[in-house]
Amino acid sequence: MIAEILRKIISNLAASNLQCQGGKLTPQQRKGIVDAHNSFRSSLINGSEQNRDNETMPRGKNMLKLTWDCNLEKSAQQWADNCRFKHSPRQYRQNAGENLYMYSSKVDVSNKVDTIGVQASNSWWSELPKFYHNNPSNIMTEKVFNQRVGHFTQMAWGATYKIGCGIAAHCESKRLIIVVCQYKVSGNMIDSKIYEIGDPCKKDSDCDTKKCSAADGLCIKE
Repeated sequence: MIAEILRKIISNLAASNLQCQGGKLTPQQRKGIVDAHNSFRSSLINGSEQNRDNETMPRGKNMLKLTWDCNLEKSAQQWADNCRFKHSPRQYRQNAGENLYMYSSKVDVSNKVDTIGVQASNSWWSELPKFYHNNPSNIMTEKVFNQRVGHFTQMAWGATYKIGCGIAAHCESKRLIIVVCQYKVSGNMIDSKIYEIGDPCKKDSDCDTKKCSAADGLCIKE
């Protein structure tokens, strides 16, 4: 009985963290996106991802666990609603990072709304095996960025800890969906490490933030 009560409390707390007043996305859509990102980040730092050269990506430490941010969602949604497949000005998004995704069809795309966020996440991450070459230093350089891997590297940016996304399914008479995700802190900073090389956390003291999610090796920023 006590275990069941605790389970419900934890479930309710998790749901409350995925509520955004006035937001267009459902808690389930938000959860799908943030879970996909964290799953990929965990897989990366635990040595389970390969690049274009079929080499295993280096294990990592101090990779932060992403949480949903309603302010980022609001900004991303407003930009998505413009139905323009182009990046927003950095000043508009207050220097947040940004990933874009577009899906078009000859028929109504409204039924894709619930899954399009995860589909976008999968597409961005696929840049790793498609385009990302060996980079032993794990530093973002102009050469690395020009490999067309900027969506992946933003998702993999170790210091990023907030995400918020907007989905617009009304574009082109409901034949086009635009997905915009914004991130803080922004990734893709030239001459900065994409993420720290090392071992994923197993206990709180392994994290610079002093809090570890041992199940996935990600560190938690309060």
